[in-house]
Amino acid sequence: MSWELNGTLVEACSCESACPCVLGPAKPDQGWCSGALTFVIDSGNADGVDLSGRKVLFLIDLPADFAGGDGTVRLHIDDGATAEQTGKLEDIFQGRAGGPGAVLGSLVSTWLPTKKTSISLEGSDDLSLKVGDVGSVAFVPIKNSNGQPTAVMNAPVLGLIEISKAELARGDGSSFADPDMREWSSLGHASRSPFKWAA
Repeated sequence: MSWELNGTLVEACSCESACPCVLGPAKPDQGWCSGALTFVIDSGNADGVDLSGRKVLFLIDLPADFAGGDGTVRLHIDDGATAEQTGKLEDIFQGRAGGPGAVLGSLVSTWLPTKKTSISLEGSDDLSLKVGDVGSVAFVPIKNSNGQPTAVMNAPVLGLIEISKAELARGDGSSFADPDMREWSSLGHASRSPFKWAA
């Protein structure tokens, strides 16, 4: 399957700002890591199936740090996706279609059944992301005195999934509660990254 996706990753996790896992193998602030990676797809296709406008939440729980893997994951795909789109997105984000999705998939030892869920994103700078009754992300960018966003460039872990820049934010108030996963609230970490993937 050939595919490409372009869009924005909005991420929050259980760690303080900024998450130490971004820089490589590290001890998470709570000794374990739970994260919500929401991929907002501006444009994309897979074998001719249009994936533009879709949103995918990669909800992950890990026993230690992000790079250590052995994670439990559930995909939440926005409820506007057709069955065909859902199948293609599962192939990509569960790693069966290669590319960066395969790197994410390599961190997973247990896949929970995918769910179709309402996923809404509001705002352009400060963001509010809501995923059904599963959870939400509050996102307030960290900026310097000139109003420029604070960013991490070329971080090792993000580089593995072909992301070169992450704008850091406060994610206080972000929380997720999937009945089959660890319930968590963020200690403050959030980020936003453009992505351009293909395989």
